Amino acid sequence: MKTAENECAGCGQPCLGDMCPHSYVERYYCDECGDECKLYEYDGEELCETCITEKVLKELKAVEGSDV
Repeated sequence: MKTAENECAGCGQPCLGDMCPHSYVERYYCDECGDECKLYEYDGEELCETCITEKVLKELKAVEGSDV
């Protein structure tokens, strides 16, 4: 999920409001685990690699007898 966050740095300068580069910072969080990381679209959600892998593995059927 994409969010915009105010990351005021408290720089001590007069506030520039919306013109300040810290007043609107885009952040991307996984819809499943909430971690901030690179996201991929999967099945209508924005997920990280780990969550996509877990979802796909849950959907797959293991080959019986293949556990070594």
